[in-house]
Amino acid sequence: MEQPNDVTKENNDNTSESNETTINIPPTNNITTTTTTTTNTNINTNTNKNTNTNTDDSKTTTNEENEDDSSYEYIQGQRICIIIDSDESTNRALNKALETFDKEKDELYLLAVTSSLDYLNDEKNDAKLTLYKYEHYFDSIGIEYTPIQVESISITSKIISELEENEIDLAYVGAQALTNVSNPDNIIFSAFSFIKQVFLGTIVSGLKSASEKKDCKWKLEIVN
Repeated sequence: MEQPNDVTKENNDNTSESNETTINIPPTNNITTTTTTTTNTNINTNTNKNTNTNTDDSKTTTNEENEDDSSYEYIQGQRICIIIDSDESTNRALNKALETFDKEKDELYLLAVTSSLDYLNDEKNDAKLTLYKYEHYFDSIGIEYTPIQVESISITSKIISELEENEIDLAYVGAQALTNVSNPDNIIFSAFSFIKQVFLGTIVSGLKSASEKKDCKWKLEIVN
């Protein structure tokens, strides 16, 4: 193993050779570290778990492989999701999310979910344009994000599924989001959406109920 100190090796013919290698890294947080740009640490335990820790100047992620071959990536900050809709309350939800968002530590997700029953594709096209608008905004201010656009018969269930699969910590949604159809002339879809809200409540209210369950791992911030 090559050490940052002087190392002397003796050969069988009594010939000695001295190699000196020194790597200088600027001190971080009053701690001097001698390393390369990225440090990989492998830890093997009796529980057959392998943990790899990658450290750079901005984010720290850890990949942990369990016995069932599943892997989880841990970050220093939070995974924050903004549920996208063309309603004005989504803009306020975005501004609220940016008040605490740390682009050096946090991860940002933009989630747009539309109904599979939107046979004229009014909602899908509207969601696509709205998502593009927010993507352009975050590109302009230099914030990385992960866009997600999916569709489902049950929008509420699909949103919950995406939040869980992407291990979201905190989701933001506008209070009036996902309540109106983009094209009122789409009579059948509009009538279906209205009846569904009357009997099942709004999508936001469904998300609120899900976030209040004891086993829920994500929190919901509803912005008026």
